[in-house]
Amino acid sequence: MAGPETVDRFGGKLVLVLLDNKVAPSIKEGRSLWGMHDPLTYRPGDRQHTITVPAGFVTDLASVPRWAWILVPPDGPWVKAAIVHDYLYSTGGTGKWKRHKPSITRPQPYSRLEADQIMAEAMENRGVGWFARSLIYAAVRIGGAGGWRENRAAMVDEKTERYVTGG
Repeated sequence: MAGPETVDRFGGKLVLVLLDNKVAPSIKEGRSLWGMHDPLTYRPGDRQHTITVPAGFVTDLASVPRWAWILVPPDGPWVKAAIVHDYLYSTGGTGKWKRHKPSITRPQPYSRLEADQIMAEAMENRGVGWFARSLIYAAVRIGGAGGWRENRAAMVDEKTERYVTGG
């Protein structure tokens, strides 16, 4: 758990909007989708760079399978860390999202391992206990490879903002 000497490395208040299609909430694989109302910034442990999740980014919070919600629900104290992690996975570690300027200050993209480690350190910074932190970290290391590969292979067509596969 984060001690009193720990400095909060997050900048910005987390404000989310539940997305819906005017009839019901928008759902992806059984999880509600949320849009970032305001940007959220995180300064990783190197303290030299920042990652900013822009307003409008869509997340499902923590991508926890429904069967595991009894141990780790999608909306626990790890939410800010999970959103930064979702953003890094969605952009292949580049911080390039849709027509926004890149929103990581580090010149090279983050790797999948670095994205997972950033989530773990961000959870610790938020005071998430060792058990939940270890469980979530192990889950993304074991189950996240497919999502990373899918996101790295999806390129956004800048004119239509539709995803196309390739490269």
